[in-house]
Amino acid sequence: MTRFLYFIFIFFIFIPNFLCIPIRQSRTAYNEVEARALLNLAAGAYANSPEACIKKTFLSVRPRQLHSSTNQICDEFANSCGSYSLADDINQHLYIVFRGTKSKAQLLTEGWHSLQPSRDFYGIGNANTYFFHALEALWPNVEQALVEYPNYAVTFTGHSLGGALASLASLKTVLFGLRSSNYVKLYTFGQPRVGNILLAQRHNELVPQSYRIVHGVDIVPHLPGCAKDEIMGASSHPCDPDNLERPYHHGIEIYYPHEMREDSPYFECLGAPFGEDYNCSDRLTFIPEHHFQYTYAHRHYFEHKVPPFGKLGCQELKEEEEKLPNNFESNSHEAAGNHRHSTFKSIANKIRFASQFLGIN
Repeated sequence: MTRFLYFIFIFFIFIPNFLCIPIRQSRTAYNEVEARALLNLAAGAYANSPEACIKKTFLSVRPRQLHSSTNQICDEFANSCGSYSLADDINQHLYIVFRGTKSKAQLLTEGWHSLQPSRDFYGIGNANTYFFHALEALWPNVEQALVEYPNYAVTFTGHSLGGALASLASLKTVLFGLRSSNYVKLYTFGQPRVGNILLAQRHNELVPQSYRIVHGVDIVPHLPGCAKDEIMGASSHPCDPDNLERPYHHGIEIYYPHEMREDSPYFECLGAPFGEDYNCSDRLTFIPEHHFQYTYAHRHYFEHKVPPFGKLGCQELKEEEEKLPNNFESNSHEAAGNHRHSTFKSIANKIRFASQFLGIN
């Protein structure tokens, strides 16, 4: 009897830990092979032309054609947003890809808008004002592609800001009757929150094939901050699904807690609260002094530094990727020495400021 009780004790001590280990699950239709191909397309949006990344992604015989590519001014400081669409005539599939943040000024503008009140998104909920207006600037080209290929299924994708725009574009596409839900798919990488829980709930209904891929301690998916349910007495708290004002994630988080190699385990996050599964990345806490780790995780997906990877034509040149600056890093020699130190200190202060005002735990 004593031995039996001992085994029961061991079971309850260790089994819960095993159940928390991420494995290659199949509870959703998430496809990592597809996700890796879409990361190539998302990276290509950072290049002057995405053609090299398109060719790398689709090695089989064409026709696959770049339908359109556009850059539009999308805020009051003349920062630009970009997108392109790609038609696969063999499989009757359309890909609509959005570029991430292009400059430090744009990054700060996004942050400022996140502190402002959200705005109505066609009567179904509230959306982040920056993301809303950025999509409006790009929408004519998006709509043109959707109209010209009316019978094609469509996949939206993007990294960072590009993921936010892809998210709202997929929702608007179904909401406006340009596609039915079963013809729309969404894969994003390091996507920030785009709207409140009412918007998230409608997004879940209209775009059920929605996958938000999150890498480790990437901080961007936790911005802007949600309202925290502080009933639990811990340093980290789950997002409050009853708060109708603060941002809240839609869709299914696909969480890679560590590496993103081909054999790396991941979580398909379907737990509570849905959209903000507290067993996945929402359980993380963020400390300003560790901001290098957070930005590194945001820039790197599937073992590539995304913006430089795209600029290099999606070639396997990882050493060159790391040497190239990101879109919002300075290219000048003035970034050296004390100036570099003061810049990093400034960034740390901005993250501390964001932690206080955006509700990051």
